[in-house]
Amino acid sequence: MNLQNIEKLQSLLSDFLNPQIQEVINSYVNNSKDNIYFIEIPEEEVVDLGLDKLASLVARTSNVYGRSARFAGMARANYKLIEGKYKKVYKSSRVGKNEAEREATAMEAAEAEYSALITCEAIVSLAESLEGSARIASESARKLMDKVQSMQIASSRESKGYYLDEDFKTY
Repeated sequence: MNLQNIEKLQSLLSDFLNPQIQEVINSYVNNSKDNIYFIEIPEEEVVDLGLDKLASLVARTSNVYGRSARFAGMARANYKLIEGKYKKVYKSSRVGKNEAEREATAMEAAEAEYSALITCEAIVSLAESLEGSARIASESARKLMDKVQSMQIASSRESKGYYLDEDFKTY
């Protein structure tokens, strides 16, 4: 690819990523009950949930995890683009007689790009923490469902008399 095509691709990618990232930042700010990026597992009442409710919880937590993983990927991609712009401006601006002068000139020229880089790095940190918490919620919901299914199978076997006296003897 030539340089113009790469720059156009970067511009298109940046145009796609920025509204997506803004959407997630707005969800952090609003933090309503219907937020599609956050979900909490119910506390005490989880044990009494039926399989249909647990299956719904598993589906919702999986969806949140998928959305947050997508957001984290977009945030990391945006970070790479901004980092590239920063490095390009910084390196192309390193002119001067000595190292201190070159450094000062480069830092002054890349000040806006550096500020954008730091901001984007913070967004990546938020995205990765969101992804991690969503993964934990999703895995926990699946484990809850597995435990309830196991308990129901055990109860069913017990009520049907599938257990034998030998099953309860110690060795």
